[in-house]
Amino acid sequence: MTYRHHLSAFADRALRAAMPAPPRYAVSLIDRRTGKPHRISEIPLRLITCEPFRTARDLMRDRDPALWGTAIHRLDRKGALQ
Repeated sequence: MTYRHHLSAFADRALRAAMPAPPRYAVSLIDRRTGKPHRISEIPLRLITCEPFRTARDLMRDRDPALWGTAIHRLDRKGALQ
């Protein structure tokens, strides 16, 4: 392997380090009757996004706001809820 192969990998890592990643958010659909997240096959519905308000609006489309709500949580750099 020549130095040219390593140069592109180094440039990619340097670019990622210099440009911070946009914050990520977890958006969940909440059943207001139970206060718990909506589940599909016993797995809570949680979408990861950089645009939490657009995602929440999309989740609420054609749903009754009296029965459904959304929860938005910011994620840290490792993907854990803050």
